Amino acid sequence: MRNEVHVMLASLLLLSACALRNPEPPAAPAAWQPPQKPAPQAPAASATASAAAAGETPGAAGPGEVPAAGTAPQAGSVPPTSGAASDPVVALVAGKPIFASELLAQWLYAGRSEARDQIDNLVVGRLVVAEATRLGVRVDPELAERSYAKGIETLESQIRASRKSLEKITLDRYVDQYLGLDPRRYRERLRDDALRSLLGERVVRGWLLQNHHAFLRVIVVRSEEDKQATEAELAAGRPFEEVARERSKDASAAQGGRIAPIVRGNTPIASVAFATEPGRVGGPIAEGGDFLFVRVERRGTPLEGAWDVLGPAVEASLGEQGVDQLELEQWRRAMRERYTVDLSPFLRLAGEEPR
Repeated sequence: MRNEVHVMLASLLLLSACALRNPEPPAAPAAWQPPQKPAPQAPAASATASAAAAGETPGAAGPGEVPAAGTAPQAGSVPPTSGAASDPVVALVAGKPIFASELLAQWLYAGRSEARDQIDNLVVGRLVVAEATRLGVRVDPELAERSYAKGIETLESQIRASRKSLEKITLDRYVDQYLGLDPRRYRERLRDDALRSLLGERVVRGWLLQNHHAFLRVIVVRSEEDKQATEAELAAGRPFEEVARERSKDASAAQGGRIAPIVRGNTPIASVAFATEPGRVGGPIAEGGDFLFVRVERRGTPLEGAWDVLGPAVEASLGEQGVDQLELEQWRRAMRERYTVDLSPFLRLAGEEPR
């Protein structure tokens, strides 16, 4: 466990800024289900752009038109990685198509993890929807609206602070002029993301409360000297949270070492958490070059029942402490055991055979 304890669910917001005069946002929050892919439009007889937008190609390519799927590339052109009808065209350059598979391959092989991070975000979003449906999660519309408005305000502040020339720009104008996107659709996406994030927090915490879990504080140190000094201070009776604030290198130090609850499992920290009596300190655990001390505050009894029973407990728990990266990772592992996640279509479309 490292310093960077990020809330991945919050990153799904991507939220922005506010008090805008361009298109007014929809009056009601958007549904949290995954956005439906629009039905493909029938291509016009000779309109290359329409065929490209629909991901289809005309039968015979005239001058400046997209070659039909499966036809040989013209002399001097770079062969596309795919010409299948299921491979949409994402751009046209000098009358030649760039296919979605080429874009994905370029993205995947760029030497960065961005492509996999984004597909992983989509996977998490779908898992959230599946669990929210299964549990019957409900979110207060007023809470969703406040989250959306706050996110927009934050994003607009970030945009204005990023460059002097943007000091007075509105979000809608920024989206229109700098991103080249429809401001209304952008706002709807942000509203949907805000609601999905709220759902995510509730399904993650709901899963945790339905399992055996322990509430912990931790101290993370990175040298043998710090480990020995921490052991000596704790043995002398100094409060754990004081030592955490002073010595811990983890982001939880500011909260006296308090982290998200841990579910019973076979990870090193879970093993210590459920082998140590409440009120006692376990460890140190050697993990990734760090030494981890664990104080067990208490253990929670698993809850049972529908959302009418589980929901109030979840809301109360979130009021005390939000979801963090550690809790999210535990949930993700559990969801991959509960639901099938198959990324092979993504890899094959990018030209990579799944392993």
